[in-house]
Amino acid sequence: MADKAGDIERQDDTVDDRDESTVTFLNGKSGGNEKDSKVLIGKEYHEKSCLTKDELAQFENDPFWKRLRLALFALFWVAWILMLLSAIIIILLAPRCPHRAKMSWWQQDVIYKVDVAAFLDSNEDGHGDLEGVFAKLDYFSQIGVKTLWLTPMFPTSHSFDRSDATDFMAIDERFGNVDQLRRLAKQMNKIGMHLIIDLVPNHSSKNHSWFQKSVKREGDFANYYVWQSGKENATGAPPNSWKNHKGESAWTYNEERKQFYLHQLDTDQPDLNYHDAKLKEEMAEIIRFWLAAGVDGIHISHPKYLVECPGFMEDHSTTFFNGTFRLLSEWRDIFDSVAEKTSRPRLLITDADGDLLKAVNYYGFDGKDGAHVVISQQLQQLNDKTTAMDISAWVTTWDRDVPHGRQKAWALGSGDTSRIATRMGSQRNTRVDLMNMMQMLLPGTPILYYGDEIGMEDITKSELDSAGKSSEWPFARSRSPMQWTGQSNAGFSKANTSMLYLPVHSNYPSINVETEFADGRGVSHLEFLAELTKLRNKESFLFGDIYTIATSDTVLAFVREAHGFEGFLVVINFGTGAETISFNRNNPNLVPAKATVQLTTPNLQASDLQKDNVVTTQIHLEAGRGVVLKWPGKEQKRLID
Repeated sequence: MADKAGDIERQDDTVDDRDESTVTFLNGKSGGNEKDSKVLIGKEYHEKSCLTKDELAQFENDPFWKRLRLALFALFWVAWILMLLSAIIIILLAPRCPHRAKMSWWQQDVIYKVDVAAFLDSNEDGHGDLEGVFAKLDYFSQIGVKTLWLTPMFPTSHSFDRSDATDFMAIDERFGNVDQLRRLAKQMNKIGMHLIIDLVPNHSSKNHSWFQKSVKREGDFANYYVWQSGKENATGAPPNSWKNHKGESAWTYNEERKQFYLHQLDTDQPDLNYHDAKLKEEMAEIIRFWLAAGVDGIHISHPKYLVECPGFMEDHSTTFFNGTFRLLSEWRDIFDSVAEKTSRPRLLITDADGDLLKAVNYYGFDGKDGAHVVISQQLQQLNDKTTAMDISAWVTTWDRDVPHGRQKAWALGSGDTSRIATRMGSQRNTRVDLMNMMQMLLPGTPILYYGDEIGMEDITKSELDSAGKSSEWPFARSRSPMQWTGQSNAGFSKANTSMLYLPVHSNYPSINVETEFADGRGVSHLEFLAELTKLRNKESFLFGDIYTIATSDTVLAFVREAHGFEGFLVVINFGTGAETISFNRNNPNLVPAKATVQLTTPNLQASDLQKDNVVTTQIHLEAGRGVVLKWPGKEQKRLID
């Protein structure tokens, strides 16, 4: 306590030194509670530092301060309203971001069709395989391809056709096995690629166990195929006069069953019966099996033959029956269900084979969705006699007939036709680039057949004869091994040449991937193709409108433009002479007066067109050349006459 008392005394000394008019410290009395200590602020100090309530009231009612307060209040609200109006004006007048359509992977990707047997042999047996495809995944990224479509790989009775499966849930051991396919699909998914396989559900092989059991009328298999008795049960007279694709009778008598079976294609490819519920469920399970294996899409081959008129009436066609469209819709439900469960969009794709007006029903029928994509095969008719007017008519017709919002697709080549380079005749070297330019820049998904990117040609009959493969002519002409290098067997296989499933084309030393990549000047077919796939990623090519202009029999031109994005004019001279074309003069609302060069075919000379400020009223284009011009996107949609 003594120490505390001393402290208090020292505090008293300190306080006493201050001016008592300002502050006074009052200590508790001796023996009192220290909590009674107080500090008093002097009256003079208080009066100097604060205004009284009455004084504040005087200021509040002073006219000057009242006016000032009102002025500041009004100024605040005026400023707030001006800022609001400014924001609204900025929003209304500022350039708007153009709408970019939401697209699925099959609308954005270039699809590359791989004939697995011909692509790359990984085990030196002379036959391409799945491991060969796996080994070349980097190649596809180099050329801008993100989706692969593999041709049929099921066990089959034929060595080349491979469309008559003996087992729909297996892979021919020459290609590999299902586990290897799963591994390929998994790796492709990991690197942002997609995998499509080919399914031929119209028929099977005569050697399929289903058919063997159907012949014997075993259980549910009895009705898996289309069986009919002959006219008046006669063994020699078919049920009706239906013809197959060769114009021959579509019926063949089976002695064991004592009935005729239907085959709209070949005699050893009996048609499956989709009027039978058990068969339909069997095929549905097959589709689910392959989707579960990891494939992103399935291509349905020969769709027009799927379902026949159940009454087998003479005057009814065997193709494009309404049941076919309904069957595709049922399969679409499977794809959508798997996509929803796995959170991965799955693709159902097929071909517009035959009557286009009927084929558009593949997209949907009776209010139900069908295929996501339908491939036009019209461009496979192209040859060196085809005119620009012909192409313009094909493009316009398909663009008009396809329902709005549905995805189109274009294929220049396939294993069932001659290669595009061969069909172009003596002009093949320049026209390959022109055809690829046209296909890549048309609206829809381009389908690139393996080898067309380097200008591969058909093998000749004499080459097949020399290899002892005469029986495969003309079927095998466009299915020769991929030409990777100028080395032995074109780098396709290390096997002895005599073991190759088909001979390599004799021009492989000069036409091959390695040579075209090595050029480095951007003038090879392959380098140009890579530039085209990049250009196709522009919004106007992905989802823009098309306005086709065929200026003559030799010059094809079309505009691609999406609202708010850069517009493009594609001009291609298929002729043998130079052409001078005017676009802005005839189409002032479609093509601006000036544009800049986006891309040209490798053979276009620097002097032919200036890079900038190309005057579209007078474009001079030499024979076999192509050019893509561009202009800035418009804020207002172009008015088309």
